[in-house]
Amino acid sequence: MTGAARVALFGFLCAISAFAFAKPPLDYQPFPPDPPPSGKLDPVGPRTLRGDIPPPLVGPGPYFRLPLVDESAWVVVETRSTPFWQAGRLDPVLTNACRLREFVSATPNRLVARFNGEKGRGFLQMIPVGYRFLLIDPRGFSTPEEIYYFRDSGLPTCQVWVAGRVVIRRLDPVRGTSLPKPAPNALAKRLAEIRSWPK
Repeated sequence: MTGAARVALFGFLCAISAFAFAKPPLDYQPFPPDPPPSGKLDPVGPRTLRGDIPPPLVGPGPYFRLPLVDESAWVVVETRSTPFWQAGRLDPVLTNACRLREFVSATPNRLVARFNGEKGRGFLQMIPVGYRFLLIDPRGFSTPEEIYYFRDSGLPTCQVWVAGRVVIRRLDPVRGTSLPKPAPNALAKRLAEIRSWPK
């Protein structure tokens, strides 16, 4: 190792040791202690289970499940003084398809309708006319003249209301669902299998 290399290595080691043994800056302050009520729940009422959270305001569904770094603001397309369940006509077929994730509002959708009535206040995601690119519809349920309002889009509690030129949709009265028809005598076969188990 040459003399220049030794000098460079010595200087590098001195710099590292200076950082390792350096004192904190003069304005350094330790973190303040937590306030006394931190980590405690508010007192609950006589009919409330301990730890329960009051029902929140109806929000636009999966918007609240986005990463915290996503700070895009809502775009309030319309404001009404009626309850959110009067956004339009509740469509059972689209609601069922939404719960199966076959008719959902795209998660990044920020278009919302605000409802300020005394009852049913909240926000609903909406797909206005001309914004079909925000709609996930692999089975082709949508029509160009309809406006869709989503509550809990893509979740088992999803509900879809339709406004505009509404197309009448009905569930199959036999099945009442978009799931495949159950096999005949499936329940009887399952009961016989359970009864055959060793006791």
